[in-house]
Amino acid sequence: MPHFPFHAPHKNLPRQAAGTSNAKVPFTALDRIVLVISVLYPLSAVPQIIDVFAGRAQGVSVISWSIFLVCAGFFLLYGIRRKVLPMIISNSLWVIMDILVIIGIISQM
Repeated sequence: MPHFPFHAPHKNLPRQAAGTSNAKVPFTALDRIVLVISVLYPLSAVPQIIDVFAGRAQGVSVISWSIFLVCAGFFLLYGIRRKVLPMIISNSLWVIMDILVIIGIISQM
C-alpha cells in the first residue's frame, strides 16, 4: 500500500521529472567553463594521434581505444537524447579522436 494516494499531489514530489521542464535556465559561468572544457579535453588525445601516425604505436592498445570509442558513442547518444550540449560536443570529438587513434594503430600493424 502506498504511503500517499497516487491521485493527490504530494508536496515533496516534483511536478515534472527532471529534465522535462520547459523553463529556461540561465547560462552561468560554470556552463561556459564546461563548454570550453568539452572542447579542450578531447584535444588531449592529439599528442597520442601524432605519435601513432608518426610510427610510434608500440604499446598503444587498439582494444583500449576501441572500448573508449564504444563508451564515447554511448555517451554521445545519451547527450543527444537528453540534449546536453557539453556531452554532445565532447563525445563527438572523442569519437573522432578515438577513430583516428584506432586508424593510426591499425595502419602500423
